Amino acid sequence: MTQGWLKCHILKGMFSDERVVVFHIINGERYSEFVPADQVQGNIGTDGAVSVSIYHKDGTSFAELPTEYRELYAVKDGDLVLP
Repeated sequence: MTQGWLKCHILKGMFSDERVVVFHIINGERYSEFVPADQVQGNIGTDGAVSVSIYHKDGTSFAELPTEYRELYAVKDGDLVLP
């Protein structure tokens, strides 16, 4: 596991301490999740990045988002930014 960032578009969340991040998974589908505001780099309405844990298995990269249930998504390597 490695810590890094997943490129995303940032939107306002329901509460002041959260954001909605919109990102693409490996097949190109778009997903969105609510995450804590302090886990996001960037401003509302802009492209930025969300802090993720990165895993690799069988040549595929997976990003674990900082959500309540720690969802894991297969993502493109080009959408990941390592520190």
